[in-house]
Amino acid sequence: MIIEVQFFIAFVLAFATINLAIKLGKALYD
Repeated sequence: MIIEVQFFIAFVLAFATINLAIKLGKALYD
């Protein structure tokens, strides 16, 4: 159970980081 929670948190953090990087890239190239 704890491992699943850590995996879920890691997945959410990774998704948020990628999403932020994409927004940053669009802002820089606009």
